[in-house]
Amino acid sequence: MKALILSLVVTTLLTAGCGFQLRGEARLPVEMQRTHLAADPTSPFVRELAQRLRANGVQVLERPEEKAATLLVVGERMRRETLTLSASARVREFLLVFELDFELRDAQGEILIPREQLRMTRDYSFDELEILAATREEEFLRADLRQAMAGQLMRRLEAAGRR
Repeated sequence: MKALILSLVVTTLLTAGCGFQLRGEARLPVEMQRTHLAADPTSPFVRELAQRLRANGVQVLERPEEKAATLLVVGERMRRETLTLSASARVREFLLVFELDFELRDAQGEILIPREQLRMTRDYSFDELEILAATREEEFLRADLRQAMAGQLMRRLEAAGRR
């Protein structure tokens, strides 16, 4: 019994010592405890981002306030590009591109992260004989891109807090 307790204590200390933290727990800048999310609230990406911010203890505000940071989503663009064509000039693969422009300011208006662009891509095969499946795959990939981008932005915000 003592050996089990000792091994649990040693494992806990080693895990804590290496800087391990559960996925999803971000160490955001202290200035972000109260943050106005300046973005289109109807955007699926913004809803995902707001949910992640709240899950990390940030009070997300709908309107700017005096003692609150501002996370400005300057623009988000999702587009589809042709990646490959067959010999008969038919599309075989598409590339989904999601670009996000953002900046972060503290409560005094000082720039914590100057305007920056993040970009993510996903490619997928296309078969015109299975158009319904291809449409569903594209919808799934768009949702996946939004979630992955929210995660990438959270990591970028976390990195700003380490300075």
